Amino acid sequence: MDGSKRTERPNTKMLSDENLLLRGFLVCPECGRNLTGSASKGRTNRYYYYHCVSSCGFRQKAELANDIFEKSMRQFALNGSAQIVKRLLLDNYKKFVKNPFGEKKQIAQEIDKLNARLSVACNKLLSEIIDDEEYLEIKDECKTRIESLEEQLSKDGSDTDKINIDKSLDRALKYIENIPKMYSEGEINTRRSIIGSIFPEKLEFDGKTYRTARMNVIANYIFQINNGLPQNKNRTNENQFHLSCLVAETGIEPVTSGL
Repeated sequence: MDGSKRTERPNTKMLSDENLLLRGFLVCPECGRNLTGSASKGRTNRYYYYHCVSSCGFRQKAELANDIFEKSMRQFALNGSAQIVKRLLLDNYKKFVKNPFGEKKQIAQEIDKLNARLSVACNKLLSEIIDDEEYLEIKDECKTRIESLEEQLSKDGSDTDKINIDKSLDRALKYIENIPKMYSEGEINTRRSIIGSIFPEKLEFDGKTYRTARMNVIANYIFQINNGLPQNKNRTNENQFHLSCLVAETGIEPVTSGL
């Protein structure tokens, strides 16, 4: 982490009205701070905007942002590719079950990154770049994630034989076989849960495109298959992804910058 922009896990519990469905999931493309949302009252209507919490002045119409995002969700339909996704996930699972030391090394590296992020946040607090509330939010998020990872490190992997991975994947793929419909027709809590499940880190929206550093691994495979991109069999996704109905028919494009 370079200290210039923070990557934060979205808070799916944050209250939101349906006009500001993405509030809590977005960061500013100009300064990296969180985007919030509010309404502006006109003569006859209320107009909703997502805008930066800092003084950089960035804001975008919520109606446009919501519409682009909902159309982009169409790219996560399975479209008959369930068995391909299942095969990729099984290959990935077998790879890591057979190489537990590699997985533990990866977990330890993630813990190191989280501790580094905490250190950067502390320095920013001391320099008055961020306030106490933002620091505590980052601290709580990192501590929770670190505790979860340390618990994974403590396991010896002996319980993996008890898992029927084949049936588990069938259930998971059955549940997500029509994400676009679930998103467009669901209640607000359902829709926000879907966003948080697909995008474990916050989204950056510049008025035309969405950009994120990481996707849920299943969603990642689905979008790669739907868009004819090479399937990366590594469990972690080190690309950033570009999501927009206005850029190209594919809608999501990998770019070269890493996390």
